Amino acid sequence: MAGGNAYGNILQCPFCERPIEEPREIQSRFGSSISGGRCECGAVYVYERSGHNLGDAYVDALTLACEGDMDKAWSLTPDKDYEILELTYNTRRNKFGRESVSRGKPSPVYLFIRLKK
Repeated sequence: MAGGNAYGNILQCPFCERPIEEPREIQSRFGSSISGGRCECGAVYVYERSGHNLGDAYVDALTLACEGDMDKAWSLTPDKDYEILELTYNTRRNKFGRESVSRGKPSPVYLFIRLKK
């Protein structure tokens, strides 16, 4: 069951509220692996398990949104060219939240980016 668990919760895209699939490993142009996916509305998402590497997750999501075109990714301006949302993830309940720290350690994060037309 994509995006669901024992609680029956299905994760939804924060831009369009469509269900999203569980993150999958995506190979970047540089051989590294990104954990993320795409929504039908055009948004992309990256799952950052540790909550520590948000800068890397941001770059990965922006590059994924630009189909691997780093030059294009670096030329875009937040709010003008794309929307970005950072949502913490409760792994036990399979739900998005707003708490950045759980039990004294950073929470996993989903980073969503949608290019503006």
